[in-house]
Amino acid sequence: MLAETATCSLKKETNMANNPAMNKDAKEKNSSLAAFLAIFPGMGAVYNGNLLKGVTYILIFAVLIVLTSNAQDPDTVVFALMIAGFYIFQIIDSYNEASRLSREALPGGSPAEGRENLSLFAAIVVLVIGILFQLVNFDLLTFRQVSRLWPFVLIAFGVKIVFNYFKREENTNGKH
Repeated sequence: MLAETATCSLKKETNMANNPAMNKDAKEKNSSLAAFLAIFPGMGAVYNGNLLKGVTYILIFAVLIVLTSNAQDPDTVVFALMIAGFYIFQIIDSYNEASRLSREALPGGSPAEGRENLSLFAAIVVLVIGILFQLVNFDLLTFRQVSRLWPFVLIAFGVKIVFNYFKREENTNGKH
């Protein structure tokens, strides 16, 4: 009797491991909980299983706070708006990511890869931020000069959105 129970339990675990549809409970995420946890910057991404994204969000939030504290009066408003925008963005991103993970966990959904893909765009953004801070450390730039460059962030995101649009259209039309 005990051997039958152990064998049945082992078969069930093997089937769950081999069949992602049966193992959906391990992948489903609560979107509301992800958004709630994102009240603490980065924690929503960590809940969704994106540790690197969560740490990145924490670092971005900290950098924005440091920039705000070192900025002069007119620039403080710009950095405060950037903090508010980033704070709202990361909450929405955590909610959307949890929703996507839950959809993928459903039978018939595409399987989640389980690891993060950092885009070339994200890598370039991180490099540019690092270079700007290093130039400030070498006294080649001031925080005032760096804070005047923030419109380039909007331009870069706009270029990325346009690029993604055309890439998606190309894939939809069958031109690989």
